[in-house]
Amino acid sequence: MKERLKKALKNILKVCAVILAAALLEVFFVRPFHHLPKTDSDFTASRDYSLENAIEPIPDEYLQPVENGGRIEELNYKTETTEKRAIIYLPPGYDENKKYDIIYFQGGANSTETSYFGTPKKPKPKLINVLDNLIIKGKIKPVIAVCANFYNKSRSDTDITELSNLYQSYSREVRTCLIPAVESVYSTYAESVSDEDIVASREHRGFGGYSMGAAITWNMFINNLDCFYYYMPNCGGLQNPYVPHLSTNLGERLNNAVESMGYTTDDYFIYSAVGTLDITYNSTKCLITNLYKDYDKNFIFTQDNTKNGNITFKRSLFKLHSFDNAITNFYNALPALFPAE
Repeated sequence: MKERLKKALKNILKVCAVILAAALLEVFFVRPFHHLPKTDSDFTASRDYSLENAIEPIPDEYLQPVENGGRIEELNYKTETTEKRAIIYLPPGYDENKKYDIIYFQGGANSTETSYFGTPKKPKPKLINVLDNLIIKGKIKPVIAVCANFYNKSRSDTDITELSNLYQSYSREVRTCLIPAVESVYSTYAESVSDEDIVASREHRGFGGYSMGAAITWNMFINNLDCFYYYMPNCGGLQNPYVPHLSTNLGERLNNAVESMGYTTDDYFIYSAVGTLDITYNSTKCLITNLYKDYDKNFIFTQDNTKNGNITFKRSLFKLHSFDNAITNFYNALPALFPAE
């Protein structure tokens, strides 16, 4: 009896070892080299989406402070249910008499409005320095950047039902509360903060986010495509990262947003980036593959390192799910979205 138990245990251990070996093979050798979506389309975007050498590490010089660089301000605003604060990055030489493109950054599950830029009294220099250097060195045009808080209260006090409701309401909050609050104070291309003028100025507005912020970015495409032209979903898809295959209609929802608005393929641009060892890699790839295979009429993938198309998917080999890697992805994405003229 003991011998049979020992033999059975050995067999179980062997099976477990095979499963573990297969999982490690997928993570370290197969996953990083999955083929990128490509297309033979003749479509050429009307803007110069130069994606050469993506994804590059951030050069050390771009992490250094710039003399007379941009500044950080805070802005309090009201939503339907509470009061919130946004942190605003103003580019070097900001002039209220000029018009600026604007990008809204969303943090991850543990983030607040201070995650990207800190506060005026306690700034976080990394992304500030990256933006300053991209602008000063002529890689991107001067842009205003905004970081807002997804939560109405602390994350630890937000239960799963409230979180689900936030996903439904936050797109409306951004449209009706955040954008009007910010763009009534700072100089953008919106002639006013009426919904009509926000829609009319969408070609000068982008939305990007990391981790859960990436899911919010995809959701912003679905619900507010007429408010934003540019999207940077960074390290995340819309699906649960652990069982992405259980969500099957997400590409359809993105496609329906395009169809319902009557937009054409040059009316939006998506730059999706993720590390191959990121916990969200599979969920991101599932969504990207869904768009590529089933909705190639409206989502035309660029050739790797070219400017053709309205969506690109970039993978950084062997990179994990981390805020630092997200900043690197933003560094690579911004010149494709807001190239200097």
